[in-house]
Amino acid sequence: MDILLNAVYKNDILNTYDFCAGQWDTNEEGFRYCKALADELVDEKLVRYNDVQRTELKITNYGRYWVVHGGFLIYLKESERKIKPGRDKHNGELKEELKEARLKFTHYRIVTYWWSFALTLISFLFSLLNLYLILNRT
Repeated sequence: MDILLNAVYKNDILNTYDFCAGQWDTNEEGFRYCKALADELVDEKLVRYNDVQRTELKITNYGRYWVVHGGFLIYLKESERKIKPGRDKHNGELKEELKEARLKFTHYRIVTYWWSFALTLISFLFSLLNLYLILNRT
């Protein structure tokens, strides 16, 4: 992955399959492996696809930062430090509380919507009645 990331950094725009053909085996498995590496770099937001067919890679500013600061392996080491095991204990509890709060707020939104809809409908009927009474007087 580091080789692919550095190649994209050097070329700015890199055709994935051309690079893979020159770098590794040209069989179908080699291309599939190279495409998986490119997809993983895109998932990590180090590069992005430059075309609709998803064959050309272009480096992002985030990817440039990590290439300058040591490459993909340093990126992995730094991202492992950011993940703290102590936060995972409370993460499940927070998710449950967030789900419960979202359900309550969704319920309130639905109830409020129907109340406002009913009041709007009543006011529309009153305006029609008012129009009928005005037209009936003349």
